[in-house]
Parts: sequence; structure tokens; C-alpha cells
Amino acid sequence: MGIAFNSCVLRELKRLTNCTRNFRPLACIRGTARDIMATILPAIPILHICLHAFIRGCLRDNFLGEAAKQKLASDIYIAIMNVAAAQGSLVVTVNTAAGDYDDVALCDSIMNEQGVQSFDRYLALSSRDYNGIAGNIAGGTGGASVSRSFAGTKSNSAFERSYVGMVAGFDTYKLDYANRLAGATGADPTMSTLAAAGNYYVPTATQTAVTGETQNVDNRFQTITVSSTTNLPAGTAIEISGVEAVHHITKQGTGFSKTFRVVSVTNATTCVITPPIISAQGGTDAELQYQNCIVTPNASATINRLNTTTAPINCFWQKDALEILPGRYAVPGDAGVAVMRASTDQGIELVMQK
Repeated sequence: MGIAFNSCVLRELKRLTNCTRNFRPLACIRGTARDIMATILPAIPILHICLHAFIRGCLRDNFLGEAAKQKLASDIYIAIMNVAAAQGSLVVTVNTAAGDYDDVALCDSIMNEQGVQSFDRYLALSSRDYNGIAGNIAGGTGGASVSRSFAGTKSNSAFERSYVGMVAGFDTYKLDYANRLAGATGADPTMSTLAAAGNYYVPTATQTAVTGETQNVDNRFQTITVSSTTNLPAGTAIEISGVEAVHHITKQGTGFSKTFRVVSVTNATTCVITPPIISAQGGTDAELQYQNCIVTPNASATINRLNTTTAPINCFWQKDALEILPGRYAVPGDAGVAVMRASTDQGIELVMQK
């Protein structure tokens, strides 16, 4: 058994605690547990005093509050990005890095075709993809970009600060922690889109439990039956042969396949996807009102996986798609505790008490 001490640490402990006790720098102590504890125990009061002084200093300078605020803000950003990257169901694929206007315009097109509001749209790109678009604006990638002319300082900002701003109706942001989606492997599975197979969804507002309670239904997800889930891990982006996207208001076909995401795998032949396949094959009013696709029935429709190579996920969304609902913790005034409050950049309140 060996315990290593750094002589620099011991000197710092001695300085911080104004201790005159002489320390013998120890590289390593070897021996019985009693011998080791006999050597370590004299230093424990010094360590305790040092940590106490360090914590007091952090509290005095509000370092702990700032650190906790930044950590909470980071956790919120990452949690939101994880959900957006795993469940975003409007999928646009490009064969190379997303680095020019045309790639962003594809995101605009798929939203427009399906009736998503044209305001408050956002696009978060990986650092390399964002910088690629900045280079496209600055005219560094050749082709059409060289002849583009922008009023004001858009080209200069792209060149000097790698700043893009709004592109194709999206406010753009650069990520330093963009998620990556693994490339699909193995063969594409199949599924039946025949009405008799029941792989279509009927929206409903509530459901009644066996105990009699009525609860709301989350209509964002659907469990489907496929030939095999072996090659359909959670997060996989898919389209199903013969399933065409529609405009959500007019219900007219867009001419392009509807895209979905695998949210979770239940067993060897069933998985959960988002959004559900609302094809109106059941003919109910709810299906007709919330229809999001047109199905050409096929007993063995191929499930085409879109993430063919491992690559960063650049998330785009309309503002209402992501929402944070913070709460407020009220500490009673007569509780006999000290309370410190802070607020993150998103407005989330942080309360610490002792």
C-alpha cells in the first residue's frame, strides 16, 4: 500500500495556515496501516484548516455561486441539445460538411413544405460547419460565393470574426459541443404499412387507466412493429418507403418522404418513433385533422436509415419547439438558514442554503 505526498502541497498548506510545524516531504509511505495512519493523522488538522480557509475565500468572492450558476447553465444547454439531437424529426442530409447557403436552404424548404411557422427559426451548427458557412459568405470557397455582394459588413464579419448571423431565415449559432450521430450499419429493416398491420397512429386527447383515472396522452410518440430492431438503435434517422410528408394545413403531399427518429427500442421487433405515422388510414376525424403523411400501403416497406456515416448533428428548430419551464424555490424567512441566490443567462434561478 502506498500513499504519495507532494512536497509543494505540504509547503502550500504550511503557508496558508501559518503553521510553523516542520513537515518532512514524503515521496511515499510504505508499511502497516497503523504506521501510515500515524504519519498522516498529524496533517489532518492542517488540511481541515486549509480547506476551511479556501471555502471561506470562495464564499467571500462569490466563486461558489458563480461556479454553480455556470454549471447549471451548462447542464441546461447540454440537456436541451441532447433532446434536440436525439428527437428532431425533420431530417436533412448532405453528402459533405454543411458549409454553404444551399445546405441551410434545405432546412428552410423542409419546414416550409410541412407548414412550420416562418418566424423565430434557429440553427445551431458544429464549429467546423459554422466556419464553413462563414467562409462561403466571405468568398473563400470559390464558385458562386465569390460573386456574392452583401450590404454593410456581413462579408467582413464573416472573414474577421467568423460570424454568420441570419442565413435563409435562420438565426445561426456556433456550438463547441455539437452531438455526433453514428453511421448506420447492417441491412435496412422492413415494416408493413398495410392498414391491417396497425402501424398507423390515431391521436387521442386522454386515456383512462384500469383504476379509473383519466390522464393526458403524449401524441408525439408511437410504437411500431418492424422486421428487426437490431440495426435501429435509438437516435437513428429514418424514412419509410411509400410514406410521403404532407403540409400540415392543406394535407397535400410534398413529394418528399416523411422523416422520423427512433426514440427507443422496446424489443427485437418493436421500437418507439417520433413523430407518429398519422396517415388517416383509420379514417377518424382526429387522423384527418392531424394527418402528417400519405401512405402507399406495402406489406414489406423498406426502412431507409439516413445517418449513413458518422457526422455532427446540426439542430434547427422553431422557437416553440423547445421550451424551458423554470420554477422558483422560496425559502421561509424564519428557517434559520443562510441563503444565496443566483440566476443563469437563461433566467433560471439557483438557490443555495446552509
